[in-house]
Amino acid sequence: MTRIGQVVFALLLAAIFIQVVIGFPVHLEQIPEPDPMAREALSRPEQEQVMQKVHLVESREGDRDWELFADQATGSQGEGNWELRQVKVQFYSNRKMEFVVTGQRGRIDAATRDLRIEGEVRTKSANGYTFETSEIDYRAGPRFLSSRSKVIVTGPRDEQGGRLHVTGGQLESRVDAEEILIKSGVTARRELGRDRSFVVQSDRLKLSGQNTSAHFTGQVRIEVDSMRIEGPEARFEYRSGTDFLRSVLIKGGVKVSDIDKYATAETVRFDPELNQFVLSGGPRLVQNQDELVGDQITFIDGGKKVKVESQSQK
Repeated sequence: MTRIGQVVFALLLAAIFIQVVIGFPVHLEQIPEPDPMAREALSRPEQEQVMQKVHLVESREGDRDWELFADQATGSQGEGNWELRQVKVQFYSNRKMEFVVTGQRGRIDAATRDLRIEGEVRTKSANGYTFETSEIDYRAGPRFLSSRSKVIVTGPRDEQGGRLHVTGGQLESRVDAEEILIKSGVTARRELGRDRSFVVQSDRLKLSGQNTSAHFTGQVRIEVDSMRIEGPEARFEYRSGTDFLRSVLIKGGVKVSDIDKYATAETVRFDPELNQFVLSGGPRLVQNQDELVGDQITFIDGGKKVKVESQSQK
């Protein structure tokens, strides 16, 4: 083949190649997107850690704030949240343990040191109360425990075997104040032993973290057998140095009603052991269309007998 023929042949091959490329372009195979779980795994920070049998201690001004135990903790060092499994947290005040909270899961905010515990949460106070909720939050700044879920409270048994049972809609407690507030639709049943009990309903209940005292406020209603007592507040009074419930004091303008009688007084003191009610502060009783007044009116044996006293009789 002559040189001219070779050049012409080369030009023809080039023309054919260009035509093939333009007319029949090659389609590159698309690489599929990774699935969401894989993408999340790829983007996960390299510093994420999983720790077993965790024990943490948080201090405040040189004193222990809380102490945490967990079977497992997962999170990133120095940022975000730590997720916990099988959690127990001990909260302290004045260098002594005030509350112990346990739950199935938990979370720590690494920046604020706030805590959240969830799943069959049980909170025990130093004086023997147990509080059951589905979750509880701890705000580290004000040292504030709270739960917006239903709360079930069981008190310690007294020397006669009686105890307090409470249900409510919310729980709040400031650890340093050493008290617990139960709010929203409070219903309490106090066992007295010998198969006796009475029921209290109110808007709020304040329990002490140091003793077994209980203070009910907001539309308080107490039912004992057929007797009903209504007033703005009621307080359990205990025999000095014991857990024995000596009396329940209802005050602030009280109404007392039974099947056949109605009474009003400034204060009413219910003695569970004697099963009697003492009305004082301008008491007035209406029974069988008769009206009785005196300085003090006493319902004896649960109201089966009535005793009226005045200063002139003393």
